[in-house]
Amino acid sequence: MREQNIKNLTTEKVGITLLKNLLNGFNVPDKEQLKKLYEILDIDYKKYSRSIDGVLLNVNSFEEVKGKEDFMLVEIKTTSSKSVKELPYGVFFGFTKNEEDLFKSIDNYRLCMVHTVLEKFILLDYKEYVSLIQNKRIQYQINFKSKIKWSISDYVTKVQQINDIWEFFKHIQV
Repeated sequence: MREQNIKNLTTEKVGITLLKNLLNGFNVPDKEQLKKLYEILDIDYKKYSRSIDGVLLNVNSFEEVKGKEDFMLVEIKTTSSKSVKELPYGVFFGFTKNEEDLFKSIDNYRLCMVHTVLEKFILLDYKEYVSLIQNKRIQYQINFKSKIKWSISDYVTKVQQINDIWEFFKHIQV
């Protein structure tokens, strides 16, 4: 894994820990809890399962959640930048298309900027997010296919084909 990726994951974990301490009601849902919340909001779980990092509960527990007014979806973006003195000004972060699409379409979704050095956070709704954008560019993340792995029977078949070709050429006179 790239060094920058590891640093980002570490910073995100610190951000989640900070939010748990600073923001009453912040939780990281498990898979079943997230499915329940997505069902309440009529969100395609398979498409958007990785589009949030946490939930801000307006009730005491997940078991008490009955409707969309009982919680808010939270996507966390962390920074430790020394040049950022006040959130959210000057923050640079990545955002997937799915994250932004969900943010745009769901009223109770918040983008949470966390400064891990200042130990501060800010929750933004979509309108605030749009008003703060200085510039935005699209970046594609590409995954190449894995190298084809042959089974033993594939190798046996290939070796047999090579032997057949070899036998054929052995009988040809040049």
